[in-house]
Amino acid sequence: MSHILKKIKLNTFAIILGIIACVAFMTWVVPSGNYDRVEQDGRSVVVSGTYHAVASAPQGLFDVLKAPIEGFEKTALVIVFLLVIGGVLSVVEKTGAISAGIGAASQFFKRNPKLRFLFIPLGIITFSLCGATFGMCEEALIFIPICIPLALSLEYDSTLGIAIPFVGAGVGFAAAFTNPFTVGIAQGIAQVPLYSGIGYRLFIWAVCTTVVITWLCIYARKIRKDPTASLTYELDIEKRKELKLTKEAPRMTHRQKRVLIAFGIGMLCLIIGVLKPQICAFINNHWGIDLMEMLHLEATGWYITEIAALFLGVGFVCGFLGNMKMQEFNDAFFDGVRGMSEIAMLLCFAQAIVIIANNGHILDTLLEWMSGAIKHLHPIFASWAAMMLQTVIDFFIPSGSGKAVLTMPVLAPLADLIGITRQTMVLAFQLGGSWLNICMPTDPVTIAAIGFARISFGRWLKWVLPLLIMMYLLSFAFLVPPYFMHW
Repeated sequence: MSHILKKIKLNTFAIILGIIACVAFMTWVVPSGNYDRVEQDGRSVVVSGTYHAVASAPQGLFDVLKAPIEGFEKTALVIVFLLVIGGVLSVVEKTGAISAGIGAASQFFKRNPKLRFLFIPLGIITFSLCGATFGMCEEALIFIPICIPLALSLEYDSTLGIAIPFVGAGVGFAAAFTNPFTVGIAQGIAQVPLYSGIGYRLFIWAVCTTVVITWLCIYARKIRKDPTASLTYELDIEKRKELKLTKEAPRMTHRQKRVLIAFGIGMLCLIIGVLKPQICAFINNHWGIDLMEMLHLEATGWYITEIAALFLGVGFVCGFLGNMKMQEFNDAFFDGVRGMSEIAMLLCFAQAIVIIANNGHILDTLLEWMSGAIKHLHPIFASWAAMMLQTVIDFFIPSGSGKAVLTMPVLAPLADLIGITRQTMVLAFQLGGSWLNICMPTDPVTIAAIGFARISFGRWLKWVLPLLIMMYLLSFAFLVPPYFMHW
């Protein structure tokens, strides 16, 4: 499987290199032009109707080679943020706390068979929260080998054992409210306050998660009535025989409980920090207590620097509570950092595309052409078109952060021209660029997930397609209220 993952990652990188070459070529043939821009609420906004031709600036070979280096400079803060998150998550994982938590849940359901119906909703909510808060994606693969025997022991099937961690994390990733890899990066590039609009995103997450839970519960009831209707009926017969030989998972230690509690407190602090202005305003309005002045707090919520600092602190605390020696902490942390290095370089090269287009003065020309193609549409239909554009791009570049740095510099100013807010454009990017990941053959996580149960891609696609259609219909609906709310 590892050589397949590497091949797919290489293809993604090759696609970006190909786009860089195409954009560099375009600077030689596409007319150069610029919009006038003005500062508004601390951000640069395109002035509609001010496009004008400028002197051409075709980009040569050396200009192209310099662009990824300039891309690192422009995305340095985001890259450090991602490296810290990768290191901290690796530390928490190495303590064994996450796996122990799943094992404890497995033993609980085995001891309380009457509570079996909670397996699906609790599992989906847990993994969906992980996807929605810190962007769990590849990490979900770790739990599939645990959830499959758990599902079989509860008289379900391997399909549910895959769907709970994989689809659960997927729905949270797509309908996220604080996912740093999609919402965080996209809002930063679009010059929208970090994690603003969290209330509406929480509503979207709750609706989508509920739909997934309902859909899987209907499937679970179906296979309990007729086991032959299972997607993996024949394969599960042999797996159930093997399950009898499986030893019980070890009990969760006090050390691992402390780590999970500390990590949970850290996530709570993140939400409080991001919502600090709203929380203080609420307290001031209802109780007349000015926390900002009393505690000498800044008027703004946390941004990438503060959140990265929080994660770093959580990592140290979890390592300490997990009784990790300094060398163990060092190895775990930098293993996670190295795991993020490919994403970091991908960000640099993806940012190079925009740098080349900007230096060649063709980005505004492309914006003019794109806005001309959809600006005659009603803003709601235009947001739908932007969402579907992200779906097409998602097929070639599964990385959420990669798509953000590739498309948001173009789509954010386009939002100013077609009559929707940048917040709405971020939502269109978020929804359109994530749903396909649960059934995409170019995504290594999808291939690995269904590989655990030896399900062919065709069978998996047929099974998950109704859910995918529902998610897209909901996404179209979710893009309507922001237009009327001026969100």
